[in-house]
Amino acid sequence: MTIIVALVLGGFLMAKPVAANEGTVNLRGAGSNGSCFVASIFLEGTYRILASCRELKIALSPETNRYVAWAEDVDGKQRRLGEIVNGKLSTMVDTKFVRVFVSAESDGYVNKPSADILLTGYVEPIDFGKGIVSAPITTPTPTPTKVGATVTKAPAVVDADPGTSSQSGLGSALSTVLKIALFGFGVLLLIVGVFSFLSRRRSL
Repeated sequence: MTIIVALVLGGFLMAKPVAANEGTVNLRGAGSNGSCFVASIFLEGTYRILASCRELKIALSPETNRYVAWAEDVDGKQRRLGEIVNGKLSTMVDTKFVRVFVSAESDGYVNKPSADILLTGYVEPIDFGKGIVSAPITTPTPTPTKVGATVTKAPAVVDADPGTSSQSGLGSALSTVLKIALFGFGVLLLIVGVFSFLSRRRSL
């Protein structure tokens, strides 16, 4: 029984919470390629994504007449979100992403984006107001990307309220102390259980 309790405590200490990246993205490009606003909300294990675009051209050419949105994770892996129809997109994904971009395609169901990237933007945390902290979103150092003639740079870490960093540090320290205390308690229970088992065996 004691060993089971210790194993449960150990599993609790080693488990890490899943960080849900909710946020907004402002997609911009060069020239008159328009712009898009994207909102991402984490709900029931998936990211619900809504996008609204303005002033996108009807077609770049007779063949290239589709606009497709893509999500990119911190490792640079890209995933198709869907085709933007009448300036709108509603979709869901189950993986965290840090960047959204729009490419011009001849087919709305392609698996890989073309080189014609028109709009791009990085996820920013939702601003809930002063004193309410959003989880910081870490983005990679961007490499030059073709966005018309514009290269969009991403911040290394975005924090919704820098003034609360000291409070976050204190909370992290208290969490660490609590984990150490729980670990020590689990080890103590394990030792007591072993000694109890040995003493009963000797008395037989």
